[in-house]
Amino acid sequence: MSLQVHTITHPLAQQALGQVRNKETPNPIFRAAVANLTRQLVYAATSDLTTRTEHISTPFAETTVETIDQLVSPIAILRSGAAMLETAIDTLPDGQAGHFGVYHDKRVGATVEYYLKLPDEIAKSRVLLLDPAIGTGKTAIAAVARLQEFGVTDICFLTLVASSGGLNLIGEHFPNVAVYAIATIDKVGPNGYLLPGMGDFGDRYYGSK
Repeated sequence: MSLQVHTITHPLAQQALGQVRNKETPNPIFRAAVANLTRQLVYAATSDLTTRTEHISTPFAETTVETIDQLVSPIAILRSGAAMLETAIDTLPDGQAGHFGVYHDKRVGATVEYYLKLPDEIAKSRVLLLDPAIGTGKTAIAAVARLQEFGVTDICFLTLVASSGGLNLIGEHFPNVAVYAIATIDKVGPNGYLLPGMGDFGDRYYGSK
């Protein structure tokens, strides 16, 4: 089974992608573009949620509406994924958020987990893993594997840019994971950054060096 990769091609998404790629984009515009892209990714990854019918009263009449009947948990992979989490929570006001601190340590050739805080009913949720970039794919694999230890079976990975190599590696280990991305053409450069990439995402988003 091949990995499910959904690329967002909407013109507004592609324009915002250009803003996050452009090194001349100022921090406020960069942050606004990230929020724009995150919202589009969340909508795409939740388009098939189950709903239930409820009866309500408008100011003028009785009617029925559809309400989401499924738990959704956005989980930020720290630190850069935290930049996407606030928008995800705003888009999913009933969602239960979490944080996962993990990174790939090149010196020891392994991923290192340093923080984990998950919602109580995570196993019943559709989990939206948030990380603005998929490079080698090793961090993504570590995050998915850890979630599966908690019984999570419905996982969507939301990212802005991804490398084909990283996506292939995820597919080899977890073909049932669905990836939602704005671009999937990037390559991992010799310094570990994606090309053309976005530069150091955390530094650009938070204005740090």
